[in-house]
Amino acid sequence: MNMHVEAGNNLVVIDDEPLICEFISDVAGSYGFEVRSCCGLGPLSQALTDFEPSLVLLDLNMPVHDGVEVLRFLRTEHPDSAVMLMSGEGGRVLESALRFGQDLGLNMLGYLEKPLELESLETILYQNWRGHWLISEEELRLALDQGEFLALFQPRAHREADGSWRVRDVEALIRWQHPRFGLLTPEHFIPLAEELPMISEMTDLMLQQSVDHATRWLDAHGMELGLSINLPTTQLCDSGLPDRLLAIARRRGVDASRITLEVTERGTMRDTAAAAEILTRCRLKQFNLAMDDFGTGCSSLTHLAQLPFNELKIDKSFVAGLETRSSDRVIVRSCIALAHSLGLKVCAEGVESAATFQLLDRMGCDTMQGFWVSPAVRAADIPNLASNFRYQRL
Repeated sequence: MNMHVEAGNNLVVIDDEPLICEFISDVAGSYGFEVRSCCGLGPLSQALTDFEPSLVLLDLNMPVHDGVEVLRFLRTEHPDSAVMLMSGEGGRVLESALRFGQDLGLNMLGYLEKPLELESLETILYQNWRGHWLISEEELRLALDQGEFLALFQPRAHREADGSWRVRDVEALIRWQHPRFGLLTPEHFIPLAEELPMISEMTDLMLQQSVDHATRWLDAHGMELGLSINLPTTQLCDSGLPDRLLAIARRRGVDASRITLEVTERGTMRDTAAAAEILTRCRLKQFNLAMDDFGTGCSSLTHLAQLPFNELKIDKSFVAGLETRSSDRVIVRSCIALAHSLGLKVCAEGVESAATFQLLDRMGCDTMQGFWVSPAVRAADIPNLASNFRYQRL
C-alpha cells in the first residue's frame, strides 16, 4: 500500500537527463526538500499517486511527452503546484511556454535557462521553502554589521478637506538585501532577531534610515512627509525605547509628531503593564501610535480603549473582501465608526483596486495603503510617487 506524502517542501524534478536530476536532488535535499525525479508522464503520474509536490521543476525538452504536454497534465492532475520551467532552447521559447502555463491557470514561477547555475537554483529553492528558513545568529549579526538591512517605503493616501486624496506619509518596511537570495521580507529573519538583542539595533536602524530619507525629501524636494515604523513585539518591554527613539529623531531634526509607531495587539498582550507604560511615554514625547492588524486578535477593543492610540489600521484580510462579501463591508464600516467615535483616525491596509478604494472612500476611511496606491518602493522613488498621486471622487 502506498503512503501519501502531503505537500510541504516536496519537489518533483521532470527531466530526462539523470545527471540534471541528481544535481537538483542533491542541492534541494541539502535545503530540506523531499525530492522525486521523473523522466516523463508515466513516472510522473505514478509519483503523484503518493507524493504531493509543492514545487515542480520541468524541463521542456522531453523525448516522448514534451514539457507543454506535461503542463496540460499538471493542470488536470495537480493544479496547485508551483512550476518552474527549465530549457536550453532560449528565452523566447521559454517565455511562450510560460505564458501557456499561465493561460492554463497554473502557478508559473518563471524559468531557468540551461546549463543550470547553482546560484539561480538555490534562489528558487529558498523562495519556495514552506516554513521558517534557518538563519543563524552569526549570519544575522554579519548582515547587520555590513549594512544589508534597508528600508523600503509604502506611500499612504490621506483624505483632504476638499474630498481629494494625496500622499502625506509613508510606512517604512524593513528588508534584507541578502547577497545570495535577493530581497528578503521580515518573516525570514524577524522571528530570530526578536529573540536576540539585535532587534533593538534593527528598530533603531529603521528609524535612522527613515528620518534620514525624510530629511532628504524635505531638503531636495520641499516635501515634508510623515513616517510610520513598526515596533517589534519584544520592544514593548524595553523601557529605554521611548528616549532612544526620541534621541534619534532629534539628532536628525525631525519632530516626533511626524512619526507614527505601529504596534500589533499581540505586542500589547505580551506584557500589558509594560506596553502601557512604554506607549504612554511615547505619546508624551509626541510620537503617534497606531494599532496595526486590527480585528485579528481576541481582545482588540479592550486594548484600543485602554492604550493611547490615535490611529487604527484595519487588517487587509477584511479589506480584501469588500467587493464580494457583505459581511466584510459590515465589519469595516463598524471599525471605522468605532474608531471615529473614540477620536481615532482609520487606515485601511491592502487596498488593491480602484473599486475597493472607492468603497472605503464612501465609508469615511481617512487613510489608505496598498498596491493600488503604491507598492513599497526605494526611497529615491518616493518624491515622484507622492507628488503625482491624486484621486478625486467623481
